[in-house]
Amino acid sequence: MALRALLVFVSCLQFVVPASSTTDPAKCVVVWTFTLPCSEPVTDLVKQLKSWSSKKCRDGSERCMYEITKESVKELEVKHTSPQTGKITNINFMFTPPAAMSFCKVKAISTAVSQNTTSPNDYCLLHNLIDGSGLTEASGYKEICNQKMCPSKPSANCNKEGFKNV
Repeated sequence: MALRALLVFVSCLQFVVPASSTTDPAKCVVVWTFTLPCSEPVTDLVKQLKSWSSKKCRDGSERCMYEITKESVKELEVKHTSPQTGKITNINFMFTPPAAMSFCKVKAISTAVSQNTTSPNDYCLLHNLIDGSGLTEASGYKEICNQKMCPSKPSANCNKEGFKNV
């Protein structure tokens, strides 16, 4: 068990150090680790993205208008269009290693395409997908994210201001 924890920590470092230099306010990087094969997070995220693909959000939520543009065992590419502001955000999920039996690292990068980079909160676009898919309760769930990786994280209030549960 101690060896597994050490491997998780070491493998996460390679993404934390390069990502920590991110200062672009239109970009957000989050890394999650799980002690389960990557096929499970891929399946759970695809299911969640499909359930939030509707063009109509309930209760003023941002939990809609997600579109999968590329899907593989190593990567998901997603486009989100805010129903409130029209802001377009590209989201890329990378799964490492895709064939491991009991470990998965998911690196998510959201990049605002539109000029309006203030709303919705890019951290919440990522967090709500992981939370909505149930992965925050998955085996070995850990999140690695700070203000340098994701400038919008300190202001994130993902259950309010357009990020209501639906």
